[in-house]
Amino acid sequence: MKKQKQSDIQLATLKKSLLIVNVAFFAFTAFATLISYQFSDEVSNQTLVNAVYIMMFISVLFFTYGFWLRSKASGNRPLGNFSGIYAIVISISLFLTSNVMYDAGVEEGTIHENVHYLSFSLKQYLIIIAILSSLIFILSSPKVLNKEVHSTKVYIWASLLGLGIIIIAYTVMMIIKNSVFKNPGTVMDVYDILAGSVGFGYIGSAILIILSRSKSRK
Repeated sequence: MKKQKQSDIQLATLKKSLLIVNVAFFAFTAFATLISYQFSDEVSNQTLVNAVYIMMFISVLFFTYGFWLRSKASGNRPLGNFSGIYAIVISISLFLTSNVMYDAGVEEGTIHENVHYLSFSLKQYLIIIAILSSLIFILSSPKVLNKEVHSTKVYIWASLLGLGIIIIAYTVMMIIKNSVFKNPGTVMDVYDILAGSVGFGYIGSAILIILSRSKSRK
């Protein structure tokens, strides 16, 4: 009876966590889409705007799936997989939004830089996420994670560790921004969105890496 009650409490906590993640992540993609929509008339490359809309559509699918998953939730691993992949969706959406904002700034004349931002941001995005993911892969050794995933502690640990590393990555990105752009103040908002995309990309990758390196519950 006691074990059943404890199991019910864990399941209720799991469903609550899934609801929070689902709503919060959907809000982030909606926010990115709204920003892109506001700048859509000033953007010369409409492919970027359309790509943001496509990511919003994917987010709607994830949002709907999240409620279905909540009704079927029976363990932490499905929550982890869902959160990790959804975070990557947000990351891509924010990356595209950053490029939409930069393109609009150039068209409006508020940004005057001799930088091909799409290629520059893509290289930085991929390189930083690859480095951070490699770091979390090394830190999440089998000796640390060679056990069953019973609770949400593994996700809390990943989030806290990710936060510290993201702060360092953000600092490095700010140094790069100040050294590459002639007027870094004019791209501050654009770059903050890019940094956010890197953050979500890393968090999503970190969760999936940790799950892949931990034993599945038998």
